[in-house]
Amino acid sequence: MFLARTWPRRIVGLALCAIFAIVVLWPAVSGSDGSAGPTSSHSSTPSATDSATPTTTPPAIGLGSGTPASYPTSSASPSASDSPSANLSPRPPTPPAGTPTAQPPKQPWKPDPVLVQAKADGRVTIDAGGKVVILDAAPPTPAYPASAALDTSWSGLIQEPPKTGADDKGKSYSDKNYALLCGPGTAAVVLYYWAATHTTVTTKSGTFVEPVNLGSGKYASTYWKPVDAGGNARGMIMYIADVEWPAPDKGIWWWPRPGLMNWSAARPSTNRENLVDAINWETSGRTRLNYFYVIVPSSQLTAPALRDHVHADIKMGVPVVIAARTSDGTNSLPYWRVKSKKSSGNHFVTVVGYNDTTGTYAVMDTCGVACNDRNMRAGVRNMSQAALFALIRAESDDDGIIW
Repeated sequence: MFLARTWPRRIVGLALCAIFAIVVLWPAVSGSDGSAGPTSSHSSTPSATDSATPTTTPPAIGLGSGTPASYPTSSASPSASDSPSANLSPRPPTPPAGTPTAQPPKQPWKPDPVLVQAKADGRVTIDAGGKVVILDAAPPTPAYPASAALDTSWSGLIQEPPKTGADDKGKSYSDKNYALLCGPGTAAVVLYYWAATHTTVTTKSGTFVEPVNLGSGKYASTYWKPVDAGGNARGMIMYIADVEWPAPDKGIWWWPRPGLMNWSAARPSTNRENLVDAINWETSGRTRLNYFYVIVPSSQLTAPALRDHVHADIKMGVPVVIAARTSDGTNSLPYWRVKSKKSSGNHFVTVVGYNDTTGTYAVMDTCGVACNDRNMRAGVRNMSQAALFALIRAESDDDGIIW
């Protein structure tokens, strides 16, 4: 017979305490595995709001379509007193490593249909103070004179700097990009006729440098005055070429850096979209892009429509921008030789007058010496209306006109 061991009272007491703790405290700790824990009233029975089933928060106001509107949460999460991270907002799940970041689609430049229609209706006018006014209704069809022209005594001398020579501080330079400035030159001519920009065109001076270094012979820092022996508005031309950047266009993929010129192209040039935005931005006092000028592609242009647009703008005292081929094998712009269309180039000029009796347009070209293929200083000359229209249609990019 075995004798039962006598347990000390102290050990028996500890065992009873342990049993009591297990029985009493077990329900209180059963929520630690993510199931429903105790509510603020410490009820052991979960209520509807205490369920461990994740709940969905309502969509946040103002979130874009690419932003998750809600995330799973649980009412069993520790309270503020339980965890220092309790006050943090729910976070979206981390995407797997290597997942490409979604990029917004590249939106193309688009014209303002309201302005385009108002211009076509003849409702866009310029008041006595030089500001644009859009009428509610089209005025009666105006009677245009048989001939009219803008004053070109100063603007007719606007010339692009040559690609080699000395700047207005006597510093020698060589930059092939200076032979490609017809867009900035044309813009300077247009801006001369607007109240908001006339003074700037006739007074702008400074040191200018391309925003991109394209290599030897294609990068220079030069200083230009508003007037010098070689021509007028060279300071303004270089400002437009290297610095111009309308605020609404900053950061847009098709205008990634300062300057009207497309400096990303292998051969820098001017895009018509940038040109019309720059002109509207400056003439509006740097307040808007949809101000006065609109684009008509050459494929949508007729000879009578060109004449009507020239009539309308010249009557209001402003020129029309033309994108044309320098030659089509039969015709050529003033200061350019007649040659095959293939061996010619696209070029920007402005129409500053017309004569319907003789069937001519007065065309202003800012191309300087060593820019055109005649190596002569350009300016204002008359040419056949039919020939100019043919050269507009021959231009290879369907750029048309800006009126």
